[in-house]
Amino acid sequence: MFLDGLVRSSNVQQRSVCDMVGQDSPEIVVDEARLSSELESYRGWLEENTEKAYQIAEEARSKGLDFAETVEIPRAADLASRTEKLLEEYLRPTPDDDPIRIEDDLRKLLSKVDRETASIQIAVEVGKRMHKLTADVRRSIDTGLRVGLAVLTEAVLVAPLEGIGDVKILNNEDGTEFLSIEFCGPIRAAGGTAQALGVLIGDMVRRELGLNRYIPSTPEVERVKEEFGLYRKGLQYKPPPEEIEMIVRACPVMINGESTEDIECSGFKEVRNIDGARVRGGVLLVIGEGLCLKAPKVQKHTERLNIPGWDFIAHFASKGKTEGQEVSFKSRVIKTDSRFMDDVIAGRPVFGEPSQPGAFRIRYGRSRASGLAAAGINPVSMEAMQGFLAVGTQMKVERPGKAAAVTPAVDIEGPMVLLEDGGFHRIDSMEEWNSIKDNVVSLWDSGEMLVGFGEFLENNKNLVPSPYNKDWWAADLAENLDQPQKVEGFASIIGISRENLPPGLPFNGAISRGGEPALDRVRRKRDWNRYLRNLEMDWSQIKQICIKFGTAPPPPFNPWWSDLPLSFTGKLIEALLNSKIKSKGLRIPDAVQGWSPEQKLEDIGLDIPSTGVWPRWTEVETHGVIKSSLLVLGIQHHHRRGDIVIPSNWEALLEGLGLEVEGSQIKMRADAAPHVTDRVAKIRAATETLRAEDVRREEIEAERDVERVRAQTAARQRGMSIAETEKEGDEAAEAIEDPGPPNPKELMAAQHLLDDHEVDRSLWLVRKLSDLRWEDAVPCRVGSRMGRPEKASRREMKPLVHSLFPIGDHGGPQRLLGEAAKRGRIRVETGPRICVKCGMESPMLRCHNRPDSSVPEECGGKTRPRPIRGNRTPRRLGQRTSIPVAGLLEVKRRSLGLDRLPEKIKSVKGLMSYEQTPEPLEKGILRARNELSVFRDGTARYDMIDVPVTHFRPSEIHTSWEILSKLGYTHDVDGNPLTGDEQILELFPQDFIPSSLAIEHLTSTCNFVDELLTRFYGMEPFYRVSSADDLVGHLAIGLAPHTSGGVLCRIIGWTDASAGYAHPLFHAAKRRNCDGDEDSIMMLMDGLLNFSRAILPANRGGRMDAPLVLTTRLNPSEIDKEALNVDCSWQYPRAFYEASQGQPHPAELKSHIEIVEHRLGTYGDLRGYGWTHDSGALDAGPANSSYKTLETMVDKMTAQLELGSKLRPVDVSKVASQVIESHFLPDLRGNLVAFTRQKVRCVRCGQSYRRMPLAGRCIQRKRNEGGLSNGRDDSSSMCGGNIVLTVSEGSVRKYIKVTQHVMENYGVDLYTRQRVDWLSDSVDSLFNDDTVTVMTLSDFL
Repeated sequence: MFLDGLVRSSNVQQRSVCDMVGQDSPEIVVDEARLSSELESYRGWLEENTEKAYQIAEEARSKGLDFAETVEIPRAADLASRTEKLLEEYLRPTPDDDPIRIEDDLRKLLSKVDRETASIQIAVEVGKRMHKLTADVRRSIDTGLRVGLAVLTEAVLVAPLEGIGDVKILNNEDGTEFLSIEFCGPIRAAGGTAQALGVLIGDMVRRELGLNRYIPSTPEVERVKEEFGLYRKGLQYKPPPEEIEMIVRACPVMINGESTEDIECSGFKEVRNIDGARVRGGVLLVIGEGLCLKAPKVQKHTERLNIPGWDFIAHFASKGKTEGQEVSFKSRVIKTDSRFMDDVIAGRPVFGEPSQPGAFRIRYGRSRASGLAAAGINPVSMEAMQGFLAVGTQMKVERPGKAAAVTPAVDIEGPMVLLEDGGFHRIDSMEEWNSIKDNVVSLWDSGEMLVGFGEFLENNKNLVPSPYNKDWWAADLAENLDQPQKVEGFASIIGISRENLPPGLPFNGAISRGGEPALDRVRRKRDWNRYLRNLEMDWSQIKQICIKFGTAPPPPFNPWWSDLPLSFTGKLIEALLNSKIKSKGLRIPDAVQGWSPEQKLEDIGLDIPSTGVWPRWTEVETHGVIKSSLLVLGIQHHHRRGDIVIPSNWEALLEGLGLEVEGSQIKMRADAAPHVTDRVAKIRAATETLRAEDVRREEIEAERDVERVRAQTAARQRGMSIAETEKEGDEAAEAIEDPGPPNPKELMAAQHLLDDHEVDRSLWLVRKLSDLRWEDAVPCRVGSRMGRPEKASRREMKPLVHSLFPIGDHGGPQRLLGEAAKRGRIRVETGPRICVKCGMESPMLRCHNRPDSSVPEECGGKTRPRPIRGNRTPRRLGQRTSIPVAGLLEVKRRSLGLDRLPEKIKSVKGLMSYEQTPEPLEKGILRARNELSVFRDGTARYDMIDVPVTHFRPSEIHTSWEILSKLGYTHDVDGNPLTGDEQILELFPQDFIPSSLAIEHLTSTCNFVDELLTRFYGMEPFYRVSSADDLVGHLAIGLAPHTSGGVLCRIIGWTDASAGYAHPLFHAAKRRNCDGDEDSIMMLMDGLLNFSRAILPANRGGRMDAPLVLTTRLNPSEIDKEALNVDCSWQYPRAFYEASQGQPHPAELKSHIEIVEHRLGTYGDLRGYGWTHDSGALDAGPANSSYKTLETMVDKMTAQLELGSKLRPVDVSKVASQVIESHFLPDLRGNLVAFTRQKVRCVRCGQSYRRMPLAGRCIQRKRNEGGLSNGRDDSSSMCGGNIVLTVSEGSVRKYIKVTQHVMENYGVDLYTRQRVDWLSDSVDSLFNDDTVTVMTLSDFL
């Protein structure tokens, strides 16, 4: 039956990965001439327009109206330049000196060695150079360490600035000096590798400068142990006490830190070399997540550089590794991972429990809009989940990573649904879904989830077996069509002429004798692959292809055999033998007489399985064996007068079960009964064998436990320590030997049999009965639940702010500048400044004093900070200052040329910056005129969920092809000139497609900037925006919250999704992926004019989320490495699909799947990407998740559980219990505690009190107003505002009703119900009258 040397599936699984996959990297072929020309033109456009914006901003800044007379966002083209500009203040030997130039040296290093090695080498070099210039050891180590850390974090994180609090030179007990590095909370963003290597860098620099190593005292070691025990925040790894002691004693430098937690140590409260008694979070992060988890990376560098004193790291590097141990049994069953189910949140549904049939099926590949942790979902599946999934919605997933953002993919399968009339259909279009959505009884199968090979590589997770789908079938067939005669034979089978097939051969060989360009060959393979995948054929054609070319039947002729319990096959075959073949399909008589979706069958006609119960996902007690079998197999059908009608694709069902058609009758070709009987008997015997082995092992463990307790008791009686006692017990237990199973071969055979049965089920029987090759159609399901909803909204401080101008409590609850102006003058905290023109004090950047009090004109002279008296080093410079707000507003109104001021100008209570100098009041007035919110750094931001895209159609982004052509999009992805809105274009790496919801905000920002330029700076407007089209082509800055480096981008269009589409490299340049992260954009000119370091908060982390440097050009080799694992292939080869069946590590197949890493150093690292599946419209699916559209928590929770009751892979009662346990009960307990510990607050001034003042009103003194009071208790000097609670009864009770509703309608376990009742009673006891009632005996009768 098998021709051309083809083999069965069983042989495929036996081949090793090395046999299937070569060691060379895949061939990289791109249209280099065109792409390089387009890229250079694009870069030139960016540089030219960026330079133009900077020149205008520099001119405006030079007028002296801002904190600095130059733009405060320096440009950087690469990592070396970013590092130097980010750390400029630390690279200055003295404040007046020029910074040490490291850019060129670092650039040379990065061209020769990897980034980690370069970070170490440049850190040591900078430390030595700084020491030569200053002779200051502490300063030199500090500078070198920060430079090294900046290189490790791509110089976009705040960790080099804020993650290291200080570097100190302290003394050991013997008087020698050692290095202490104080790590702070922001070091978390750097990641474990940078944390660990930061310690190594510090050690190497201190060695170069001749500083001794750290020798910890016992209290110092014990203090760290105590802190680990008290730390309550999440750590990826919490080392046990013995490992903590090993690290602290062996580490050559002291890992120190600032106090970050409220909780204090009591056992080792006061310890030398450690400041304060509170827990130091930075220390625990660096030890637990840095040195412990990233030990292999540290070891690589310590061994390569031969650094002494780091031998201890080998213990952690080798932890968990088993050397020399052969695994006797490797299971084929895919391991489940239920961690994503740990925190089920109310209103956010579970879409599938771990690996449960009916959950999303993995399909390998990447769409135009997936990758970098984003997963593709069919838009119909998004709608079918009751609209809880939309573009940008985060899903917590079982594999390959922890989470993924949802994006559309139309080339994958949608959901399969069971209808009220018994119909069972796959829905692939929105039209179909809308016609049947009200009749859906069950979402039997969620559809497919598109996940790239690179996601498994990035997450370091083994691959799961690929299903045999059209992708594998196309690759299978293409590699066999390697001769013209075979292509002719294929054309004959499918009944078309050779001329109607794609040109050439689908895999090898050239079209003509003269050969063909490599690019044409790649496109030919791609076109053949797409043609074969989309080819529609009947069963006779499929069967001929299977026989002639050795492929397996593809969907829809490949039922889900591995889901079908083997015991069901007998009944199913019997029913099929009695069925009839009609013109409208195969008809199984009387299979569903009296069927209803609510029925429960007491007897299904089968013996109880060896496990005791049938799997829940078969729902056989509801549907009976025949219908349940068809449902489990994924065979579409409908009911007609008590019969089941299979309209199409039923031939594969007969073929797989050993049946054949004679006329209109079905006959048995191969008898399945003997195979099934034998297999079931063997499975029962194997089950008993394993049970007996489990009993034997339990008996041995019981004996060992007895001996362990006896030995430990004796050790305690002898006064041994805890460690010695445990050792005695373990040795006694190990003395009892395990003789092993009585028959090891029988046990091994039983394990293999049950393992194979768990994976294959009825597929084993099909391979016995059919002569065709059959592959598993559903080897893997992925559990998932909803995470964060999608987001697209403007960034607002709470409450909203227009002006960074302090008004204290004088603005009322809304902090209105107009309200403060009604008081005339107010007293607030501002930094003291002196006018260089008139010599008077003024808190403003330009002197506000009037030379003539009767004329509304201010001095306008430039001010400078007043020198600090004495040697004080205050945290902030603010002093009580009187400001005439009313007069100031009138002067600003006139200077801006406004007829009237905006009705509401919202300000801040106080400034958190070091100098505490307000920004120019004119900016706040103009923001209020344009209804624009300001962030703490003076810029206007818009936040969006990150989603990736590499290719788009002009029609998808609402920008005409003519406009895009002017922006450099001259050719489509195939190199054809751009002439229409439906051609597919490849996105330039720094182009951005924001949500259309941002149009209003960005337009307001542009109008504000134009008014600022004309009214405040006296210049020409820049943007002149009146519509969304006018925004296209303008530059912006992308910025992630935990970073301090922005990335230049260009707006080219809009998506109606609540998310921001950009190139994966752009997201990675912000140090982000697309697993649900959200970032912001700001218009470039807004940032250049209004951002200033002088207004950033002076507290720890104040420089986070600020554009301290701007990356103007993306270099894939210098961004986050996750982007290097993004797929670039047009299709996956057959070798990949075959090798995946053995669940190898993705690194073993890396050479056959093209990823960005393979393209580094070529024009292909930025352009020329491929994709395997189309995404369809970028905004397909619901516009917003139901979580956002449903108003109340009761509505959200009801919708969540209603969806769960329809989803086959979800146990809704289990979900209900988990929601109550992980969300409602903790919230209820927390609110109860908060209510009993709450403070009270004044509604007028906001002052809070631990206890209610005896006066019954606010007694806060009015410190902000001038004048004299009559005495300490003068009521006129007090606020006198009403006092209210900060936690209300409603906030405590808010989840009680919905919890009771869930328990009544969906059922929870008794323990959970009793916990809820007890807490509800506690709440009632707190708020209701608990008057004691005298009870008598009659009350209990």
